[in-house]
Amino acid sequence: MPAASSASGTRTGPPEVIVVGGGLIGALVAFTLRQAGADVLVLDAGRPGAAWRAAAGLLTPDGEGLRQSPLWTGAQESLRRWPRLAQRLEAVSGQPVFFREGVRRLQTEGPAQVTPGEGSLHPPSVVGAARCHVPVLPARVLALTPGPRGVGVVTDQGHWTAPTVVLAAGVWSAAFGVRVRAVQGQALRLASALNCGAVYGPPARGFARYALTRPDGVYVGATSRASWRVTPDEHAARWLRGVARQLVPGAATGRATALVGLRPVTASGQPLVGPHPTLPGVVVATGHGRHGALLAPVTAQQVLTLVQAGVRA
Repeated sequence: MPAASSASGTRTGPPEVIVVGGGLIGALVAFTLRQAGADVLVLDAGRPGAAWRAAAGLLTPDGEGLRQSPLWTGAQESLRRWPRLAQRLEAVSGQPVFFREGVRRLQTEGPAQVTPGEGSLHPPSVVGAARCHVPVLPARVLALTPGPRGVGVVTDQGHWTAPTVVLAAGVWSAAFGVRVRAVQGQALRLASALNCGAVYGPPARGFARYALTRPDGVYVGATSRASWRVTPDEHAARWLRGVARQLVPGAATGRATALVGLRPVTASGQPLVGPHPTLPGVVVATGHGRHGALLAPVTAQQVLTLVQAGVRA
């Protein structure tokens, strides 16, 4: 069995919890479990198309139209949790996550509704900071096999067993009996030093339109279509260039990099956070769609509660 290394050292014994998937949800779940004292191992396949690599990091439930949805309560709670969580991530890792409050919305008519605490952060930095606190092994999980001694995790790098497994593999959770589908999102990262803050425009052609300054440039998003493709689409890139000209004209001429991520979406549009329907000892945390960054703190707390309760399904 290979050892997994991290900033906290090398593993010396079997983990109490194995987290399958080290993206935004998986990394923050692992961080939260570790902060609570659990011995955690993260297995991450590093697949192309992982949603967190292309995610915007906007925290705006009103901009996403969630006020009348079942996600509203969780979104508000996550907004309350994010400032303290961001501070803790930075304190533990010594790395910035670029959390900041404030989102400016452009309205075609009437005043914009604003939820207290709206803001933005940088998902790749959040993932990096959260992973600093837990061992992470590059491995592709092939099977989950519950048994009397715990859940067996078969990977292309070896075999592990743990009392609890958290399945947070995004769209790839579907391979383990979780009903999620892939919705491709495409965005542009413009090489610009322009400080536009975070601006959210009215939707166009059914797509959200927004731009925000990040440490790696100006991010402009985003398209949405049902697809497993992880390669950029030129038509989407041209539409996004048009969004940039409207929202951040000073950055629109900068060199652009296309970002493509596969969002895990459920039939109901609500995340799946709870015991796996058929695999005892497995907790599911996926299906967040375009709201992964927004709902991550509440999801991590929900998983912690389930793990501490010893959920076996």
